[in-house]
Amino acid sequence: MTEVSTGTVLALLGAPPASSRNAVLRTARGAGHKLAATLLSLWAAAGEDLTTDESTELTQCRERIDRYRQTWEQLRDRAPDVFLLKGMTIAALYPPDVLRSAGDLDVICPSHADLWACARDLTAHGWELEAFTLGPARPGDTVPHHVGAEFRLPPSEPSQEPYAIGLFTAEIVTDVRGPAWQLARPPRSPLAASTVALTAERWERPFRSRDLLDLSLLLEHLDEAGVQQVRDDLARTGLWPEWREAMRGIRRLGGPPPVQLPHTRAAVVRERLARPVRAALRWCHPLRAPAFVAQYGIEGHGGRWSEVASDLVHRWAGARRLLGAGVPLFGVPLDDQPAERLRLDDAGHHLVARTPLGSFLLVSGAARQEWLDEARGAAPSTVGTGA
Repeated sequence: MTEVSTGTVLALLGAPPASSRNAVLRTARGAGHKLAATLLSLWAAAGEDLTTDESTELTQCRERIDRYRQTWEQLRDRAPDVFLLKGMTIAALYPPDVLRSAGDLDVICPSHADLWACARDLTAHGWELEAFTLGPARPGDTVPHHVGAEFRLPPSEPSQEPYAIGLFTAEIVTDVRGPAWQLARPPRSPLAASTVALTAERWERPFRSRDLLDLSLLLEHLDEAGVQQVRDDLARTGLWPEWREAMRGIRRLGGPPPVQLPHTRAAVVRERLARPVRAALRWCHPLRAPAFVAQYGIEGHGGRWSEVASDLVHRWAGARRLLGAGVPLFGVPLDDQPAERLRLDDAGHHLVARTPLGSFLLVSGAARQEWLDEARGAAPSTVGTGA
């Protein structure tokens, strides 16, 4: 059984026995670990004296977690069907008085109505919309288009990170060049959904040591139905290589994973053979290829080629055709009046999402000012609607 203890954290950090306390804490704060809050709370729970700076850091961690907890309770009152992914779902598995750091809050909204209700509540309490995305749904998904809305709130201290909350209609949105993945509906086990979503983090970055601790705790608390849900969702998303890597990481910590799924080696081989084929098919598409190049401009490292690609796909193809080809789109605010529900309007040769959060020009790359002006001035013609 996984024990959340000082010894476990030190093992995860790979700290030599002679390491100083300051050195250990610096390592725990690193992006590859994210274990500082856990370590400080373990020291405090054991009765160890903390320095003034350490006590302040621990207090700020508690305040951040409390703020997220209060906000989550408000959102759940507004939309009872929404559920949390990772974050506080995993933190509830930690021992009492032992903290799991809270960088952000991921809220999964089964419907567009749930997402709009949560978004209105956040804006009413001072949260500012940071990003809006709209993407294609897969066959069998419960929404016609997947929506993501990310919000920020300034911290109480300038040295701290802003508070961040993401509202999403799908659990896995880490692959921005393809449709998001919606997991089992209804979610029979939020723990299983968090397990698969945490495994999917490997698409963006190497596993942190905290990820391995969290996965061990999640797996220990899964019932039989939850294990089956994990297996089904891994098969649906093709995350077998990432799963196998995570299980190897857990084994290196000193024991077998709490859950053993059969036939994973064969599934890994099949997935690794299939991925290059899918990638080639994706990039060979005449619409998707330039759209993916244009996306590099939004990511900040596309250069002139991304600008050319963005012009090409938006002047030649148009955002509606890109959406139909399976390309996720990014929203640029137009500052129009909120709509009652999601509606997709053709404004000239542009595509505009009318939403309860306002209107957004939908693009796959960096937007030109003239496009915003054209979208604001064009007479809208609705060809398709969302929900």
